[in-house]
Amino acid sequence: MSFAGSNDPLSASVSFDVVNGQLQVVLSNTSQNDVRIGDHVLTAVFFDIAGVTLSPLAAISGGATYQGTDWISGAGTNVGGEWAFKSDLNQYGASLGISSSGLGLFGPFARFDTSTNLAGPATPDGLQYGITSTADDRTTGTGQHHSEGGVINSPLTVGSVTFLFNVRGTVDLASISKVTFQYGTGLDEPHFAGTPVDGGGGSGSAVPEPATLALAGAALLGLAASRRRRAG
Repeated sequence: MSFAGSNDPLSASVSFDVVNGQLQVVLSNTSQNDVRIGDHVLTAVFFDIAGVTLSPLAAISGGATYQGTDWISGAGTNVGGEWAFKSDLNQYGASLGISSSGLGLFGPFARFDTSTNLAGPATPDGLQYGITSTADDRTTGTGQHHSEGGVINSPLTVGSVTFLFNVRGTVDLASISKVTFQYGTGLDEPHFAGTPVDGGGGSGSAVPEPATLALAGAALLGLAASRRRRAG
C-alpha cells in the first residue's frame, strides 16, 4: 500500500508492506528540486493503521548520507539512533508517527535504536538525518533556517529511509489512513496529506535500485537477528 503527496516544490511517498510477518515502511523524498532550506527536508510521516500494535525494530538509510559535500555513510546504514516512533499521538488526526526531528513530540527513548547516536544529542533533533531529494545540490543550502545553520551543516540522507516494525495483530494494509508528510523542524512548517497510489506505486514514487533494496534488506535482517539474540 503506497501513498503520495505534493505541495510544489515538495513531494513525498510512503509505502507499507508486510515482509516475513513484519511491517516495512519506506519513506521517500520524491522531489526533483534542489533542497536549499530546512523546511524542504522531509523529516516525518504520520499515519493510522487499524487493529495492530507496532514495535519499532530498525531504521536503515536507503541512500547515502552527506553533510554538505562530505560523505558520512552509505546506503544500508543503521540510522535508528536518529529516527523515532510513537504510537500515542494525536497529530493531524493520526496516532502513529515516525520522525527524525523532535517536533515537540519525539524524545530520546522513542528512537528505533536507543543504543546508538550518530549525531548531536540523544533525542531526535533538528534536521539531522532527515531525507533530502535525489536532485539536491549539496553545495547549496547555506542560508539560515530559524536558529539553525543551513541544510549544508546537517547530515542528510538522500532519497529514502526504510523502517521495520514487529507487529502484534493482523496487518490490514487497506486500513492505513490519515497519512501526512512533515518537513522541517516544527509542526508549523510545510506538511500535506498523502493519498493512496493505485498499484502500490506511481509517477511520484521513487523506486530504489535492486542493489540498494538488497543492502537494506540484509541490514534489516541483521539488526532483527541481533535484537532477537539480545532478547533471548
